[in-house]
Amino acid sequence: MKTKHLLPVLASLSLLCYGGMAQDETEQRIHVTGYINAVAEYSDCINLKKDWAVGLSEVGFLANYKPVDKLEFKTTLVYTHFTFHVSQIFVEAYAQYNFSDALKLGAGRFLTPLSPVNLYFYAPLNPSGVVPMLVSHHFLFPQSISGLHLHGNLGSGGSLKFGYNFTLGTYPYINHFESGVLSIQAQEDSYPSFGFYDTENDKINKYMCGTARVYATLNNAFTLGANYFKADAQQVTQNSSGDFIYYPSTKYTYGFDAHLQVSNLKLNAEYWAGKQETTPKTDAILGEHIVNEYKAYYGELIWDGDVYKPFLRYDFIEDVNVNKVGLPTTAATLGIAIRPRFETLLKLEYKRVFGRQITDIANRLWKDYDYNYAQMSLVVSF
Repeated sequence: MKTKHLLPVLASLSLLCYGGMAQDETEQRIHVTGYINAVAEYSDCINLKKDWAVGLSEVGFLANYKPVDKLEFKTTLVYTHFTFHVSQIFVEAYAQYNFSDALKLGAGRFLTPLSPVNLYFYAPLNPSGVVPMLVSHHFLFPQSISGLHLHGNLGSGGSLKFGYNFTLGTYPYINHFESGVLSIQAQEDSYPSFGFYDTENDKINKYMCGTARVYATLNNAFTLGANYFKADAQQVTQNSSGDFIYYPSTKYTYGFDAHLQVSNLKLNAEYWAGKQETTPKTDAILGEHIVNEYKAYYGELIWDGDVYKPFLRYDFIEDVNVNKVGLPTTAATLGIAIRPRFETLLKLEYKRVFGRQITDIANRLWKDYDYNYAQMSLVVSF
């Protein structure tokens, strides 16, 4: 489906869901909301086609429906400026049965429940307009998974609480999405923006995956989590003629996250690492073992005031590709979010990025570069 048809689809689905459920709102079982995010961006990144742009970045629609106390249906639709396939709109669409706080079972499409930032990437929920690179790049885990989700919380009555979640399903292989109106996220390194996209059949290839996460929270102030992701994937290399060649592979990644809140001060930090390697069957065909290695981390400090939310963040991500050339990218971000009323959020941020770009994969040639990025974002919720 072409991008120009996606906005009508999104609008139609939103009206259909709202119209079909609005009659039950008096029972307080329906919650419908949404947002529009417009941005103005500037960057002197060498990979961009233009230096600045103003336009619509995202439109989101979220709906929850609880026909009975223990059963919940949720749909989240997000249209972005660079949406290229209809499946990307459905960020979440699942049913969940809550046996208890300790045992909840869901089925459908849901946000990958690993990094907490991935669960709250929506524009109205973040002071930053650009989320950390380890989340946006999807080298380490995908944005959404379609399948089964088992999760729960233990010790809800005490100062020490525990939680867990497990998933099993499929995901679309996409390195990372373009974003905003300048496609700045997809230009931060030299990898193909969308991984492999099967235009002939008008679909994105799906791969099996599984995740696991355990975490502990102390006094509702400090949370520490451990995460694991394993999946089928694809490996890409380039021959001497410059052609990309794709091979079946397996991806393993793991990560740790820590979150501290003292009064209005919030500290978030994550570290992730992993690798993607060809399978023994592929090795037998190629006569070699191909490995990509990944590493990423970030730390951010946020003052979560009622109206003003200033923040600082430092990012790092590196992909050591099949030719053993590392592609590190670092970024320092300074910004502030201003929320004069709950439904309106204005974001201002500046980011300085240092990266590395492959100029010749076959001969392992690369060059370093740096650039500036500034964004003003206006989010209106409804």
